[in-house]
Amino acid sequence: MVVIEENKALTQVLGSGQAPYLDSLAAGGVSLTNMYGITHPSQPNYLQLFSGSNQGVTNNNDTSSITPFSTPNLGAAVFAAGKTFAGYSENLPSVGYTGFDASGGLYARRHNPWVQWQSNDAPTNNHLSPLVNLPFTAFPSSFSSLPNVSFVVPNNANNMHDGTITAGDNWLQSNLSAYATWAQNNNSLLIVTFDEDNSASRNRIPTVLYGANVNAGTQLDETYTLHNLLRTIEDSVGTTHSGAAADVRSIVGAFTTDPVFQTAEFQQGINGYTGTTDTYIEQGNPNGTHATDTTLVVDGDSSLPGVDGQQGLIRFDSIFGNGPGQIPLGAEILSAKLSILTGSTSGDETANNISLYQMTTNWNGTSTWNSLVGGVNVGTDTLNSPEFTLLPNVLSDYAIFDVTDSIQSFSNGASNFGWLLNYTGTDGWRSRSSEFSVLTDRPNLEITYRVVPEADSWIMVAAAVIIFAGLVKKRLA
Repeated sequence: MVVIEENKALTQVLGSGQAPYLDSLAAGGVSLTNMYGITHPSQPNYLQLFSGSNQGVTNNNDTSSITPFSTPNLGAAVFAAGKTFAGYSENLPSVGYTGFDASGGLYARRHNPWVQWQSNDAPTNNHLSPLVNLPFTAFPSSFSSLPNVSFVVPNNANNMHDGTITAGDNWLQSNLSAYATWAQNNNSLLIVTFDEDNSASRNRIPTVLYGANVNAGTQLDETYTLHNLLRTIEDSVGTTHSGAAADVRSIVGAFTTDPVFQTAEFQQGINGYTGTTDTYIEQGNPNGTHATDTTLVVDGDSSLPGVDGQQGLIRFDSIFGNGPGQIPLGAEILSAKLSILTGSTSGDETANNISLYQMTTNWNGTSTWNSLVGGVNVGTDTLNSPEFTLLPNVLSDYAIFDVTDSIQSFSNGASNFGWLLNYTGTDGWRSRSSEFSVLTDRPNLEITYRVVPEADSWIMVAAAVIIFAGLVKKRLA
């Protein structure tokens, strides 16, 4: 069961003294201290958590004229897997209600993502039945009758949006503490998270997991986003993956069945690391170099002289090896995040997606549009498909790209030529480079990994030999 609270940063809630019940859940469960919302404002974050995409919605406006969406989503995936889903919204006027707001603003449609796929033709077209869109008064007193996956959304007085943090914490304790206790002994899990922060903490939000099979008392400091939380829910119930959840990994370290892992971070100038190279190349200035610029520019606006075709390039060298802080070659990569900070000046954010591609052609800090023969050509100088795509449309927030696949390929021996940051559409993005004066604002690469034990390696080799021998025997027969 997932409870979604509103608009608070991690430090405002956990350990602040204002939410003692949530503090107790964190102490007896797992607290994610580097969990991030995807964007601002609320509605696109709810959509991202439920479907791995903002579905083209970037504001809190009424979406009833463009819904129901027919795209993959968690609820439809749960039903397709033969399991059940429901969402419980406090002050929802009636089952299946599709109105914008209600109860004097206590209920807000923007906080109810499953209504965006609601249609009477469910379950076709990824649609959801009106019967899964329930008021909180329908929340069962017998927890064993809960759906396999459920969401609870308190109203705006109780979700810390309009009311206080303490009021929201009291509501959690009054309404869900019995379920939390029950969950520990009944193979169930309570997740309390937030849609976004207070727009002052780079969108770092509190998230707590409490219940059965969690590593009680654990604080996880690795970087995760709402996409990872969606992927974790999907994997736990065995569903397909929606949107960006297909391109990230489950949260690791929260559960008793998770492997032992290590985490390494690489950021220019911190802990002696000096292996970051980043620059941008531009069609309008085809011989210009930008290796020492403090700002990376990615822009496709052909209406501005000298701006058309600006592509960003970034690479982290010396991340694998046997030296201090390095990752052994052959390690299993459990998660890898490239975090790049959007600038703070008007125009640094973009209205279009930015796509990250793994480079297959070598380059360096003095590379230019001409030296790369007409810029970086997707599919020729990069892999055909982007590794990750997102919309960095908020000033002074992190754009967090999942790069697990490419880091795994580097661990397996592929050449590390880093990544292309490429524009989609005509708007541009400006972000902090590895030359930026504030070291902690520079691009950061965080890699969570597991060193495969030698015994496991021998087992894998032996299994491969057995399979090969079987194939040979079959061919000879």
